[in-house]
Amino acid sequence: MVLSSMTKQEWNNFILALGGSFLQSWEWSEFQERVGKSVFRFSGEEWVAQFIKNKLPGVNKFYWHCPRGPVVANSDWPIANSKIQEIIEQIKKSVGKDVIFFRLGPEWELANSEGQMANSKITSPQPSPSKGEGELLKKLGFKQLPYDIEPSQTLILDITKSEDELLAQMHEKWRYNIRLAERKGVQVKFTQSDCVNFEQYFEEFYRLVSEGTAERKNIRHYPKEYYRKQLMINTSTPPNPPLQGGQAGANFYSPLTQRPASLSLQRGERAGGFKIVLFIAEYKNKVIAANIVVLFGGRATYLHGATSSEHREVMAPHLLQWEQIKYAKSQGCAEYDFWGIVNEHTIDKRGKSWEGFTRFKRGFGGRKVNYVGYWDYPLNKPWYFLYRLVQKFRR
Repeated sequence: MVLSSMTKQEWNNFILALGGSFLQSWEWSEFQERVGKSVFRFSGEEWVAQFIKNKLPGVNKFYWHCPRGPVVANSDWPIANSKIQEIIEQIKKSVGKDVIFFRLGPEWELANSEGQMANSKITSPQPSPSKGEGELLKKLGFKQLPYDIEPSQTLILDITKSEDELLAQMHEKWRYNIRLAERKGVQVKFTQSDCVNFEQYFEEFYRLVSEGTAERKNIRHYPKEYYRKQLMINTSTPPNPPLQGGQAGANFYSPLTQRPASLSLQRGERAGGFKIVLFIAEYKNKVIAANIVVLFGGRATYLHGATSSEHREVMAPHLLQWEQIKYAKSQGCAEYDFWGIVNEHTIDKRGKSWEGFTRFKRGFGGRKVNYVGYWDYPLNKPWYFLYRLVQKFRR
């Protein structure tokens, strides 16, 4: 089997240097192993790819999934195309007969994305395909998925701007709602898995997740232990200094020390390794909103969220997002990814149910980014045809 001999540090350094996704980080693969998945890492000249082995339901067949990968260190598309060919050959030599296809989802922006950040510290030197991007993959034998796995359309906010500039570019109603939440006394706090109050706030997060699933149709969530293990994958870094949100009624505090303090950092000073944080918003000593945010490299990603149906009038989710954005700034991040909006370019049935939170995310600003999406390479064509047929009827 052709597997990468890179160390954890070498792997992450490669991903970080290219602005790659946290889904290709070494820590994410460790999390996948904790939830029972097998992970395979491949590397070649100027590329890496991390695959997760998934079982197909009802049969003893599998597929390999490369979320937001491969990561390719060349902005010249023809060269990147040759790297994909190299990956195909390595996978063919490595998989067993029970694997019927493998899936790639490179983080390559389409030509119809909105403009790149002029001063982004993590603008990716990876390939940026133009109008023929899909044809090149098709010629190599890939089949495009007509739905999303990870979001293929998202909003990314440039948080190198000042807080005043970020507020100014928001919808005016969003600014009003943030100030309203502050006036009403909504408190925003954060915790991590090594903090003394982690279990308390984790239980509150999962309560909100479960309530939301019960109240809303077509909304699914992961098992409780999935979220817990996900929040346990922080790297062994020194504890963060306690943070102060800077606005009345919206103070961060360190869950370990419970001592509020101010923090001043040079841009990019703390950006780097993997970090996952649970944020909660309290009103009258009750948690009414909670989000999970991942920081990796220069980007923070709003990964999961849950909101109570109670006390919606205090606008806690608006303040919660704003404090998360400020936290990401304090940690040296240059971008904040809202992780998915209604995708105008697929037939995913989730589109309609996503309209509400798409409006919510758009209110904070940010540029719309379209990625190339996910592509399957069939290794067993009869089985793959059957798989796609079943998926079509299920959706």
